[in-house]
Amino acid sequence: MGNKHSNNRHHNNDHKDFNPQSNQSENLDPFAQQQAPPPPPQQGQNRNQGQGQQQTAFTNNYPPQPTSNRAPFFESLTTPPASDPNAISSASAALAAKFIIPHEKGPDRWSSNYIRDSVVFTPEGAQISIGTLSSVKPFSGGELISRETGLGYGIYSCDMISTNIKGHVTAFFLIANGINEIDIELTGRVSTVCWVNVWKGKEQHPVKIDLGFDAAQDWHNYAIEWRRDYIAWHVDGRKVYERSDVEVADPATTEFKLAMNSWTHNNEDQWAGKFEMPTDGRKVVSCFRNMSYTP
Repeated sequence: MGNKHSNNRHHNNDHKDFNPQSNQSENLDPFAQQQAPPPPPQQGQNRNQGQGQQQTAFTNNYPPQPTSNRAPFFESLTTPPASDPNAISSASAALAAKFIIPHEKGPDRWSSNYIRDSVVFTPEGAQISIGTLSSVKPFSGGELISRETGLGYGIYSCDMISTNIKGHVTAFFLIANGINEIDIELTGRVSTVCWVNVWKGKEQHPVKIDLGFDAAQDWHNYAIEWRRDYIAWHVDGRKVYERSDVEVADPATTEFKLAMNSWTHNNEDQWAGKFEMPTDGRKVVSCFRNMSYTP
């Protein structure tokens, strides 16, 4: 997951080691100049024209898409409303079995580790809380890694709610350990923007996107459209950014994983800021539902 990762990108033990200053001086903000340029033109336009026009939702005909032999999938991440504790427990266990849920894992630079008990499934969706459950870090968070295999080109989508608490990060991303990563990240420092990023080895390419709403206030849909010749990001069905200048590994020969997580940043920077547990009773929770893939 994106803009804060370390040069060690290995996903050993089902976690990632990130560094917000990767390939940068420790005293520089690597994101200060990374504002999103105007989106690409629509089908039928020359890519060198129409830069001032408003972007509308993508169409699957622009450009022609490679076919996918990967079957679609959908996971609501919700449990049925029930008053029977046994039914709730059974539904939660069935959902949990569809994911790898790391425990007491996390990069050294973070102030949190992933803790299994930070993740709960509810009728509203999966909730990953920041707490103090870790025995080796000040804070605890959590991660869900889908057990789906054979991931490739297509659209990966999830509804999320983040927070407006500095230092807290909510993320949805594709990762091929040490090779590539494609991210959507919401940081509590400024909850009206999202960060989209592509990692290639140790290099990152973060871009800040103004959302036009507060991502901490309600459900919104965030999607990664991964094609052979470009990657696009969508928010609530609207394309907000596209790029084709960063190489991504061939999914036919590279194992990609799909994940979502909630964690705490440990640097006082302009990206997420340093996390401190709220003292006013506010809970720090990332919410996820309706995770899906379509070719």
